[in-house]
Amino acid sequence: MSETGTGMFPINDLYLFPYFQTRDEYLKATGEEAPLWDSSKPVKCWFDPAARTTTKRTMLYDAALLYDKNGMVIADTKGVPQLDQLALLKEDAATVNILPRERMVDYGPGSRLAPIPVPLRPLKDNEELTFTFGNVVTVRIKDAYKDTVNAFTVADRQLLSKIAAKLGVV
Repeated sequence: MSETGTGMFPINDLYLFPYFQTRDEYLKATGEEAPLWDSSKPVKCWFDPAARTTTKRTMLYDAALLYDKNGMVIADTKGVPQLDQLALLKEDAATVNILPRERMVDYGPGSRLAPIPVPLRPLKDNEELTFTFGNVVTVRIKDAYKDTVNAFTVADRQLLSKIAAKLGVV
C-alpha cells in the first residue's frame, strides 16, 4: 500500500492482477507480445493467469468497479464509487485487449466503450472508496482521514466534483 500521508492511496493497490498501461509494458512484464487489438471488444489491461489453466468456463470475481456504458465509474446514492461482481468467460479473463500506441489518444474516461475493470481485493473494515477531484477513485483510510488537518471534507470534494461536472472539466 502506498498511502500518501493524507490517509488515501491509489485504487490500483487493490488490484488482484497487474494492470498494463501499454502493449510495451505488457511485453516487458510477461515476455509475450500482447494479442492483436480487437476493436469489437472493450479495452482490458489485465489478465488472470489462473484462467489460462482452469477447466471452468466462467471466472467469477467478487468485486470490481462498476462503469456506465461510456466508461465512467458509477456512484451510488451517497456519491460512493459502486462495486459489483464481475463474470468473464475464461478466454476473456486469460488475455488482454490493449490498444495499439497510435489509438491510445482516442481512449480514456468517457470514451465510447467501458473498459473491463480489474477485480479488486475486499476492502478492509477501515477502508472506503471515494472520488477525489476529477472523479478519480481512491481508497481512503477512515480513521486517518478523520485526523487529517486542513483537508477538504467529503462534502467539499462532492461539491467540487459537481462544480467540475457543471463546468465540463471532469
